[in-house]
Amino acid sequence: MAEKSKPISEMTKTDSQGFLQPWKFSDVVLVVEEQRLHVHRAVLSMWSPVFEKMFTSEFQEKNKNEIHLPDKKPSEVKELLLMIYPSTAEKQITEENCYFLVKLAHEYQMDAIVEKCEDFMVDKLKSKPIDGAIAELVFSQTYELEKLRQASVEKAHNLSLEELKKNELYDQILTENLKEIMEGMITGLRRELRACEHTCQQKISTIRDKNSDARTKAFQEVHNIAKFLVIHASGKPHFPYPGRLDRNSCIAALRMDITCDRNTTCNSLSQAAGYLEALETALLSLNSLNTYY
Repeated sequence: MAEKSKPISEMTKTDSQGFLQPWKFSDVVLVVEEQRLHVHRAVLSMWSPVFEKMFTSEFQEKNKNEIHLPDKKPSEVKELLLMIYPSTAEKQITEENCYFLVKLAHEYQMDAIVEKCEDFMVDKLKSKPIDGAIAELVFSQTYELEKLRQASVEKAHNLSLEELKKNELYDQILTENLKEIMEGMITGLRRELRACEHTCQQKISTIRDKNSDARTKAFQEVHNIAKFLVIHASGKPHFPYPGRLDRNSCIAALRMDITCDRNTTCNSLSQAAGYLEALETALLSLNSLNTYY
């Protein structure tokens, strides 16, 4: 006996959302496993070119009141129907339903649903671990989701080569996508290398400046010591007092002080000149090393 549509006054929210009973001029039944879902040809045709052809072309489903959907799950088909039927509370895309909704919507060419799910998946990808990008990439390849593909490839740029090759889905990555990931990795490594070079140059420059200041102060102290010793020894009768008190002149005068005057307590200062010259040579060597770097 044919089922009668319930009067609108008797329709419940559960009836309309579950599609389990005839309702509001429903005129076709989708048979999914053991469940019969009552829907409208016009609504399905408006959303899906596939259903539109079924109902308008010379397909066997054209005049049928029931359409069997093999290999489908009733709960998933209901979710898809809730996406296309107007409701006071819009059905939300979630991580639980987006993947099977894409599969169904892709099969029935419901582009608006596919795009909505893809936008959700691209947004969720931002907060997922880096290695999760490969699973999203493989999914995007299967269902031709270009925005998700691009987002997945860009996120995969941050993987190391070892992490990429260890991923269980590595062999399923299309060659062109793998090439794009590799190129992105190389670009990223070059960027990091340039950043490291810049940082190293800044540190070297800072060290060079500090070393330069230290050398200048050290040379000044060498000069001060040499000048102090010259002035200290100037009372000796035979000390070769220099005409100028610059660093080189003072050290040269100390070098020439090789005698020891018994009437004074000041010994020969030529050995001190040797020490000052050795220190000066060490500072000059440090200067050459710093210039090299």
